[in-house]
Amino acid sequence: MSKLKSLPEALLFDLDGTLADTIVQLAKAARASAVSLGLNPPAQKNVQEYVGNGVNMLLARVIAGRFDITLDDVDKELLLKAREVFNHVYAEGLKTDFRVYDGVIEGLKYFKKRGIKLAVVTNKPQIFADPLLKCMGIYDYFDFVLGGEVLKQRKPDPAPLQYCLDKIGVSNDKAVMIGDSDNDIIAGLNAKICTVFFTYGYNRANLDELDIDYKFDSFTQLIELIKSFK
Repeated sequence: MSKLKSLPEALLFDLDGTLADTIVQLAKAARASAVSLGLNPPAQKNVQEYVGNGVNMLLARVIAGRFDITLDDVDKELLLKAREVFNHVYAEGLKTDFRVYDGVIEGLKYFKKRGIKLAVVTNKPQIFADPLLKCMGIYDYFDFVLGGEVLKQRKPDPAPLQYCLDKIGVSNDKAVMIGDSDNDIIAGLNAKICTVFFTYGYNRANLDELDIDYKFDSFTQLIELIKSFK
């Protein structure tokens, strides 16, 4: 455990399921990809279960119809065609069908006021992460945004977190990783930084097995935690 003992210098945020509910966007694009391949489109709740390891893995799960697979389990030509359709439909829909969670904008403003550096570390591709944050009106709060497919590694590997910390010049012991899935928490644990888990997101972490520092049901509780450090 690495609970905070003083005001952190950096907060690293996951995006989908942490800062905003974007599942409708993702489901529309994933369903369109399935239809383009002649497959039955997955229900939105299934798409939600498939999210978290990047677009290619999401689409591979859609094609296979199950969660527990690897990219090698899916025909590469099918995956390529699905990705082309996904990219088009998803990019077209970035301006709608999202909801920034309650307390997020208030919190980001407060964290900046306290001089804390803010970053987004997401497995969502950079080509979508930047414009989506801009559509949400929160892009300018962040000192750095790292999307998926920039590095070879992605969460739960700690490399994306370390890359961000190096970019913003903050040491691991002064940072916090905040997310709603096991990928976020395991990445934080592997990077040896404090972790915050939000239960309101897509919530696929095994809470009993992971050594999480803080578990919050709302973004407001994170704000309260930071306010506790004078």
